[in-house]
Amino acid sequence: MPGKKTASLLLALLLLVLLVIWLASGDSFSSQTQAPEAESPPSESTTSSMRVETRWMDAQPFTPIEVLQGQLFPFQQLELRAETGGRVTAFKASEGQQVQQGSELLQLAVDARPAQVKRLQAERASRAAELKAAARLRDSNLLSETDLLRLQSSLLQVEAELETALLDLAHTRPKAPFSGLLEQRHVELGESVQPGQPLFTLLNINQLKAVAQVPQQRIQALQKGQQVTLQLLDGKELQGQISLIGSMADASTRTFRVEALLDNPEQRRLAGASATLQIQLSPTTAHYLSLALLSLDAQGRPGVKHVDDRQQVIFSPIQLLTSDNQGAWITGLPPRAQVITLGGGFVNAGDKVTPVPQNQPGAE
Repeated sequence: MPGKKTASLLLALLLLVLLVIWLASGDSFSSQTQAPEAESPPSESTTSSMRVETRWMDAQPFTPIEVLQGQLFPFQQLELRAETGGRVTAFKASEGQQVQQGSELLQLAVDARPAQVKRLQAERASRAAELKAAARLRDSNLLSETDLLRLQSSLLQVEAELETALLDLAHTRPKAPFSGLLEQRHVELGESVQPGQPLFTLLNINQLKAVAQVPQQRIQALQKGQQVTLQLLDGKELQGQISLIGSMADASTRTFRVEALLDNPEQRRLAGASATLQIQLSPTTAHYLSLALLSLDAQGRPGVKHVDDRQQVIFSPIQLLTSDNQGAWITGLPPRAQVITLGGGFVNAGDKVTPVPQNQPGAE
Protein backbone atom coordinates (compact mmCIF):
# COMPACT_ATOMS: atom_id res chain seq x y z
CA MET A 1 0.00 0.00 0.00
CA PRO A 2 2.93 2.38 0.47
CA GLY A 3 3.44 2.45 -3.34
CA LYS A 4 -0.08 3.70 -4.00
CA LYS A 5 0.32 6.51 -1.47
CA THR A 6 3.56 7.64 -3.05
CA ALA A 7 2.00 7.80 -6.56
CA SER A 8 -0.97 9.77 -5.29
CA LEU A 9 1.36 12.26 -3.61
CA LEU A 10 3.38 12.81 -6.78
CA LEU A 11 0.23 13.34 -8.86
CA ALA A 12 -1.02 15.93 -6.41
CA LEU A 13 2.28 17.82 -6.52
CA LEU A 14 2.23 17.82 -10.35
CA LEU A 15 -1.31 19.24 -10.45
CA LEU A 16 -0.28 21.96 -7.98
CA VAL A 17 2.66 23.02 -10.12
CA LEU A 18 0.49 23.20 -13.27
CA LEU A 19 -2.04 25.34 -11.40
CA VAL A 20 0.64 27.80 -10.26
CA ILE A 21 2.02 28.10 -13.86
CA TRP A 22 -1.46 28.74 -15.28
CA LEU A 23 -2.19 31.47 -12.76
CA ALA A 24 1.17 33.20 -13.42
CA SER A 25 0.65 33.33 -17.19
CA GLY A 26 -2.93 34.50 -17.17
CA ASP A 27 -2.11 38.07 -18.42
CA SER A 28 -0.14 36.78 -21.37
CA PHE A 29 -2.99 34.66 -22.73
CA SER A 30 -5.79 37.17 -22.08
CA SER A 31 -7.39 38.59 -25.28
CA GLN A 32 -6.85 42.26 -26.25
CA THR A 33 -9.85 44.49 -25.83
CA GLN A 34 -8.53 47.27 -28.19
CA ALA A 35 -7.38 47.04 -31.82
CA PRO A 36 -3.76 48.06 -32.52
CA GLU A 37 -3.22 51.51 -34.05
CA ALA A 38 -2.91 51.52 -37.81
CA GLU A 39 0.57 52.25 -39.14
CA SER A 40 0.81 55.53 -41.10
CA PRO A 41 2.19 55.21 -44.68
CA PRO A 42 5.70 56.48 -45.21
CA SER A 43 5.82 60.11 -46.26
CA GLU A 44 7.01 61.17 -49.73
CA SER A 45 10.17 62.55 -48.19
CA THR A 46 11.08 59.11 -46.89
CA THR A 47 10.32 57.23 -50.17
CA SER A 48 13.53 56.33 -52.02
CA SER A 49 13.65 57.37 -55.75
CA MET A 50 15.31 55.45 -58.57
CA ARG A 51 19.04 56.10 -58.90
CA VAL A 52 20.26 56.80 -62.44
CA GLU A 53 23.69 57.59 -63.76
CA THR A 54 23.95 60.89 -65.65
CA ARG A 55 26.46 63.01 -67.47
CA TRP A 56 26.35 66.72 -68.28
CA MET A 57 26.61 67.40 -72.01
CA ASP A 58 27.05 70.77 -73.70
CA ALA A 59 26.10 71.63 -77.28
CA GLN A 60 29.05 72.21 -79.62
CA PRO A 61 29.47 74.07 -82.92
CA PHE A 62 28.73 71.70 -85.78
CA THR A 63 28.54 71.96 -89.57
CA PRO A 64 26.05 69.35 -90.87
CA ILE A 65 26.83 67.51 -94.10
CA GLU A 66 24.09 66.27 -96.41
CA VAL A 67 25.21 63.11 -98.23
CA LEU A 68 23.50 62.43 -101.57
CA GLN A 69 23.83 59.80 -104.27
CA GLY A 70 23.77 61.13 -107.80
CA GLN A 71 25.26 60.97 -111.27
CA LEU A 72 27.94 63.00 -113.03
CA PHE A 73 27.49 64.69 -116.42
CA PRO A 74 29.75 66.88 -118.56
CA PHE A 75 29.31 70.60 -118.02
CA GLN A 76 28.55 70.87 -121.76
CA GLN A 77 27.60 68.07 -124.15
CA LEU A 78 26.67 68.52 -127.80
CA GLU A 79 26.05 66.29 -130.79
CA LEU A 80 27.35 68.45 -133.63
CA ARG A 81 25.21 67.97 -136.77
CA ALA A 82 25.71 68.92 -140.41
CA GLU A 83 23.98 72.17 -141.45
CA THR A 84 24.51 71.55 -145.16
CA GLY A 85 24.95 68.55 -147.42
CA GLY A 86 28.17 67.36 -149.02
CA ARG A 87 30.93 64.80 -149.19
CA VAL A 88 33.48 64.57 -146.37
CA THR A 89 36.87 65.50 -147.88
CA ALA A 90 39.08 65.94 -144.78
CA PHE A 91 39.17 65.77 -140.99
CA LYS A 92 40.79 68.57 -139.03
CA ALA A 93 40.40 66.87 -135.61
CA SER A 94 40.29 63.29 -134.42
CA GLU A 95 38.44 61.41 -131.69
CA GLY A 96 39.76 62.08 -128.20
CA GLN A 97 41.41 65.34 -129.23
CA GLN A 98 41.02 68.55 -127.24
CA VAL A 99 39.80 71.36 -129.51
CA GLN A 100 39.35 75.07 -128.96
CA GLN A 101 36.23 77.11 -129.57
CA GLY A 102 36.01 78.14 -133.23
CA SER A 103 38.50 75.56 -134.51
CA GLU A 104 37.65 73.72 -137.75
CA LEU A 105 36.64 70.08 -137.28
CA LEU A 106 36.20 68.73 -140.84
CA GLN A 107 35.72 69.80 -144.45
CA LEU A 108 32.88 69.08 -146.86
CA ALA A 109 33.20 69.41 -150.61
CA VAL A 110 32.32 72.99 -151.61
CA ASP A 111 31.33 71.97 -155.19
CA ALA A 112 29.75 74.98 -157.01
CA ARG A 113 29.22 77.09 -153.91
CA PRO A 114 32.14 79.54 -154.55
CA ALA A 115 30.93 80.17 -158.08
CA GLN A 116 27.41 80.81 -156.81
CA VAL A 117 28.80 83.32 -154.33
CA LYS A 118 30.75 85.15 -157.04
CA ARG A 119 27.69 85.31 -159.29
CA LEU A 120 25.54 86.80 -156.54
CA GLN A 121 28.26 89.28 -155.62
CA ALA A 122 28.39 90.50 -159.22
CA GLU A 123 24.62 90.70 -159.44
CA ARG A 124 24.52 92.68 -156.20
CA ALA A 125 27.02 95.18 -157.59
CA SER A 126 24.94 95.54 -160.78
CA ARG A 127 21.68 96.07 -158.89
CA ALA A 128 23.36 98.58 -156.59
CA ALA A 129 24.56 100.59 -159.61
CA GLU A 130 21.09 100.53 -161.13
CA LEU A 131 19.59 101.75 -157.89
CA LYS A 132 22.11 104.58 -157.65
CA ALA A 133 21.28 105.78 -161.20
CA ALA A 134 17.56 105.49 -160.54
CA ALA A 135 17.91 107.62 -157.43
CA ARG A 136 19.43 110.45 -159.56
CA LEU A 137 16.58 110.14 -162.03
CA ARG A 138 14.08 110.25 -159.23
CA ASP A 139 15.63 113.47 -157.93
CA SER A 140 14.98 114.96 -161.39
CA ASN A 141 11.43 113.62 -161.44
CA LEU A 142 12.35 111.40 -164.39
CA LEU A 143 11.53 108.17 -162.55
CA SER A 144 8.46 107.19 -160.59
CA GLU A 145 8.56 106.29 -156.90
CA THR A 146 7.22 102.85 -157.73
CA ASP A 147 10.11 102.03 -160.08
CA LEU A 148 12.61 103.21 -157.46
CA LEU A 149 11.07 100.94 -154.79
CA ARG A 150 11.12 98.02 -157.22
CA LEU A 151 14.85 98.44 -157.75
CA GLN A 152 15.45 98.68 -153.99
CA SER A 153 13.51 95.46 -153.42
CA SER A 154 15.48 93.71 -156.18
CA LEU A 155 18.77 94.70 -154.56
CA LEU A 156 17.62 93.47 -151.13
CA GLN A 157 16.59 90.14 -152.63
CA VAL A 158 20.02 89.59 -154.18
CA GLU A 159 21.73 90.54 -150.95
CA ALA A 160 19.62 87.96 -149.05
CA GLU A 161 20.50 85.27 -151.59
CA LEU A 162 24.18 86.18 -151.28
CA GLU A 163 24.01 85.96 -147.49
CA THR A 164 22.43 82.48 -147.73
CA ALA A 165 25.09 81.31 -150.20
CA LEU A 166 27.93 82.60 -147.97
CA LEU A 167 26.40 80.85 -144.94
CA ASP A 168 26.00 77.60 -146.88
CA LEU A 169 29.66 77.82 -147.93
CA ALA A 170 30.74 78.40 -144.32
CA HIS A 171 28.76 75.33 -143.21
CA THR A 172 31.11 73.17 -145.28
CA ARG A 173 33.69 73.92 -142.57
CA PRO A 174 31.97 72.95 -139.27
CA LYS A 175 33.60 74.57 -136.23
CA ALA A 176 33.58 73.79 -132.50
CA PRO A 177 30.98 75.96 -130.71
CA PHE A 178 32.92 75.63 -127.44
CA SER A 179 36.26 74.28 -126.23
CA GLY A 180 36.10 70.63 -125.35
CA LEU A 181 36.92 67.02 -126.13
CA LEU A 182 35.86 65.27 -129.34
CA GLU A 183 34.32 62.19 -127.75
CA GLN A 184 33.08 60.40 -130.89
CA ARG A 185 33.12 60.77 -134.68
CA HIS A 186 29.98 59.66 -136.53
CA VAL A 187 31.09 59.95 -140.20
CA GLU A 188 33.87 58.54 -142.37
CA LEU A 189 36.11 60.10 -144.99
CA GLY A 190 34.36 60.26 -148.38
CA GLU A 191 30.90 59.80 -146.86
CA SER A 192 28.11 62.00 -148.19
CA VAL A 193 26.21 63.68 -145.38
CA GLN A 194 22.83 65.36 -145.31
CA PRO A 195 21.70 68.37 -143.25
CA GLY A 196 20.95 67.24 -139.69
CA GLN A 197 23.22 64.19 -139.79
CA PRO A 198 25.47 63.75 -136.67
CA LEU A 199 29.16 64.53 -137.21
CA PHE A 200 30.85 64.63 -133.78
CA THR A 201 30.00 64.40 -130.08
CA LEU A 202 31.71 67.25 -128.24
CA LEU A 203 32.17 67.29 -124.43
CA ASN A 204 33.41 69.91 -122.00
CA ILE A 205 34.66 68.14 -118.87
CA ASN A 206 36.71 70.99 -117.41
CA GLN A 207 33.72 71.11 -115.08
CA LEU A 208 31.32 68.35 -114.16
CA LYS A 209 27.65 68.65 -113.36
CA ALA A 210 26.43 66.40 -110.56
CA VAL A 211 22.69 65.69 -110.44
CA ALA A 212 20.99 64.22 -107.36
CA GLN A 213 17.53 63.95 -105.82
CA VAL A 214 16.80 65.35 -102.34
CA PRO A 215 13.83 64.20 -100.19
CA GLN A 216 11.20 66.88 -99.68
CA GLN A 217 11.71 66.99 -95.90
CA ARG A 218 15.39 67.98 -96.37
CA ILE A 219 15.19 70.37 -99.31
CA GLN A 220 14.80 73.48 -97.11
CA ALA A 221 18.31 72.98 -95.70
CA LEU A 222 19.90 73.44 -99.16
CA GLN A 223 20.80 76.76 -100.77
CA LYS A 224 22.51 77.83 -103.98
CA GLY A 225 26.20 78.39 -103.45
CA GLN A 226 26.67 75.81 -100.67
CA GLN A 227 29.99 73.97 -100.89
CA VAL A 228 29.99 70.45 -102.36
CA THR A 229 32.73 67.82 -102.12
CA LEU A 230 32.93 64.77 -104.38
CA GLN A 231 35.13 61.97 -103.06
CA LEU A 232 36.79 59.86 -105.76
CA LEU A 233 37.66 56.18 -105.52
CA ASP A 234 41.40 56.97 -105.38
CA GLY A 235 40.89 59.21 -102.34
CA LYS A 236 41.11 62.52 -104.21
CA GLU A 237 38.33 65.07 -104.10
CA LEU A 238 36.62 67.52 -106.43
CA GLN A 239 35.27 70.79 -105.07
CA GLY A 240 32.28 72.78 -106.27
CA GLN A 241 29.02 74.34 -105.22
CA ILE A 242 25.27 74.01 -105.72
CA SER A 243 24.19 75.72 -108.94
CA LEU A 244 20.50 74.75 -109.17
CA ILE A 245 17.71 73.65 -106.82
CA GLY A 246 14.48 72.48 -108.39
CA SER A 247 11.25 74.27 -107.50
CA MET A 248 8.92 71.33 -108.14
CA ALA A 249 9.10 67.81 -106.69
CA ASP A 250 9.06 64.73 -108.89
CA ALA A 251 5.50 63.38 -108.96
CA SER A 252 6.54 59.75 -108.39
CA THR A 253 9.38 60.09 -105.86
CA ARG A 254 8.48 63.40 -104.13
CA THR A 255 12.11 64.46 -104.43
CA PHE A 256 13.66 67.66 -105.74
CA ARG A 257 16.39 67.87 -108.40
CA VAL A 258 19.64 69.44 -107.24
CA GLU A 259 22.62 70.25 -109.48
CA ALA A 260 26.16 71.10 -108.48
CA LEU A 261 29.10 72.29 -110.59
CA LEU A 262 32.43 70.66 -109.71
CA ASP A 263 35.82 71.80 -110.99
CA ASN A 264 37.71 69.08 -112.90
CA PRO A 265 41.03 70.73 -113.81
CA GLU A 266 42.73 67.39 -114.53
CA GLN A 267 39.87 66.43 -116.86
CA ARG A 268 39.32 63.10 -115.14
CA ARG A 269 37.01 60.83 -117.09
CA LEU A 270 34.14 60.70 -114.62
CA ALA A 271 31.17 61.81 -116.72
CA GLY A 272 28.36 59.26 -116.66
CA ALA A 273 29.53 57.63 -113.44
CA SER A 274 27.62 57.53 -110.17
CA ALA A 275 28.73 59.93 -107.45
CA THR A 276 28.54 60.53 -103.71
CA LEU A 277 28.12 64.21 -102.90
CA GLN A 278 28.78 65.80 -99.52
CA ILE A 279 27.06 69.17 -99.14
CA GLN A 280 28.08 71.48 -96.30
CA LEU A 281 24.96 72.91 -94.66
CA SER A 282 24.69 76.04 -92.52
CA PRO A 283 26.65 75.84 -89.22
CA THR A 284 24.61 75.12 -86.08
CA THR A 285 25.04 73.72 -82.55
CA ALA A 286 24.44 70.08 -81.69
CA HIS A 287 25.20 67.35 -79.15
CA TYR A 288 27.47 64.40 -79.87
CA LEU A 289 26.55 61.25 -77.96
CA SER A 290 26.47 57.47 -78.18
CA LEU A 291 23.68 55.88 -80.21
CA ALA A 292 23.03 53.65 -77.18
CA LEU A 293 21.56 56.66 -75.35
CA LEU A 294 18.73 57.02 -77.86
CA SER A 295 15.29 55.57 -77.11
CA LEU A 296 11.77 55.67 -78.56
CA ASP A 297 8.63 57.17 -77.04
CA ALA A 298 5.10 55.77 -77.32
CA GLN A 299 4.69 57.40 -80.75
CA GLY A 300 7.90 55.81 -82.01
CA ARG A 301 9.85 59.07 -82.09
CA PRO A 302 13.58 58.87 -81.31
CA GLY A 303 14.73 60.91 -78.35
CA VAL A 304 16.99 61.21 -75.33
CA LYS A 305 16.09 60.99 -71.63
CA HIS A 306 17.61 63.60 -69.36
CA VAL A 307 16.99 65.07 -65.89
CA ASP A 308 15.76 68.60 -65.22
CA ASP A 309 16.51 70.82 -62.22
CA ARG A 310 13.59 69.23 -60.28
CA GLN A 311 15.16 65.80 -60.71
CA GLN A 312 12.39 64.66 -63.01
CA VAL A 313 12.94 62.62 -66.16
CA ILE A 314 12.39 64.53 -69.44
CA PHE A 315 12.10 62.86 -72.85
CA SER A 316 13.19 65.22 -75.66
CA PRO A 317 12.55 64.17 -79.28
CA ILE A 318 15.69 64.66 -81.36
CA GLN A 319 16.72 64.98 -85.00
CA LEU A 320 19.64 62.87 -86.18
CA LEU A 321 22.07 64.96 -88.22
CA THR A 322 24.80 62.42 -88.93
CA SER A 323 26.43 59.40 -87.32
CA ASP A 324 29.63 57.39 -87.36
CA ASN A 325 31.06 54.35 -85.59
CA GLN A 326 31.55 56.29 -82.35
CA GLY A 327 28.26 58.17 -82.00
CA ALA A 328 25.83 60.63 -83.53
CA TRP A 329 25.31 64.37 -83.83
CA ILE A 330 21.77 65.34 -82.80
CA THR A 331 19.63 68.42 -82.18
CA GLY A 332 16.63 68.78 -79.87
CA LEU A 333 18.27 68.85 -76.43
CA PRO A 334 18.73 71.98 -74.29
CA PRO A 335 22.14 73.64 -74.77
CA ARG A 336 23.29 72.06 -71.48
CA ALA A 337 21.61 68.78 -70.53
CA GLN A 338 22.04 66.19 -67.77
CA VAL A 339 21.66 63.07 -69.92
CA ILE A 340 20.82 59.71 -68.34
CA THR A 341 23.61 57.32 -69.30
CA LEU A 342 22.65 54.32 -67.16
CA GLY A 343 19.23 53.23 -65.90
CA GLY A 344 17.20 55.10 -68.50
CA GLY A 345 15.36 51.94 -69.49
CA PHE A 346 13.81 51.65 -65.99
CA VAL A 347 12.35 55.17 -65.79
CA ASN A 348 9.79 57.13 -67.79
CA ALA A 349 9.16 60.79 -68.47
CA GLY A 350 7.90 62.51 -65.31
CA ASP A 351 9.47 60.04 -62.86
CA LYS A 352 11.43 61.37 -59.89
CA VAL A 353 15.00 60.10 -59.87
CA THR A 354 18.21 60.51 -57.97
CA PRO A 355 20.87 61.47 -60.53
CA VAL A 356 24.38 60.19 -59.86
CA PRO A 357 26.88 61.99 -62.11
CA GLN A 358 29.51 59.83 -63.73
CA ASN A 359 32.90 59.68 -61.98
CA GLN A 360 31.22 60.66 -58.71
CA PRO A 361 30.95 58.52 -55.54
CA GLY A 362 28.07 56.10 -55.94
CA ALA A 363 28.26 56.00 -59.73
CA GLU A 364 28.85 52.63 -61.24
